[in-house]
Amino acid sequence: MRVPFALALILASFAGTEARAQVYPAGSFSVDGYPVVCYNVTFVVDPSLPDVGMSRPGYIFLNPHYFVGLPTSLKLFWVGHECGHHVVGLNETAADCWAVRTGRDQGWFSPDAFYGLMEMFRNNPGDIVHPPGPARVAAMIQCYQQ
Repeated sequence: MRVPFALALILASFAGTEARAQVYPAGSFSVDGYPVVCYNVTFVVDPSLPDVGMSRPGYIFLNPHYFVGLPTSLKLFWVGHECGHHVVGLNETAADCWAVRTGRDQGWFSPDAFYGLMEMFRNNPGDIVHPPGPARVAAMIQCYQQ
């Protein structure tokens, strides 16, 4: 049974601190009506996750609290980024690139939506594994245009 990600967000927001992880076997996950399949990967929506998302062999973990209020294109980018780790490994820039190309090819974001995403990343300071916003945006634009 397909349970939309938006519904999972709503359920998690009402569940408070007692919220438990929801597991979506491969092929049963969607984001705002967009079916999302990442090979044979199981999605786990876990409100206790300390980050927006994480990939582990066979699994993608997402924290629904980080997705509240985000535009669909950004939600799909994050899901695509985590899926990208299953394809390209630990390289964050390569996972961004994979998400951008996949999103472009699958119609997740039009050029306008894509450039809206870039505005959201532009001022990001980056961290130990992610480049700062301007470098990250430049790399994503290059991938989108290839």
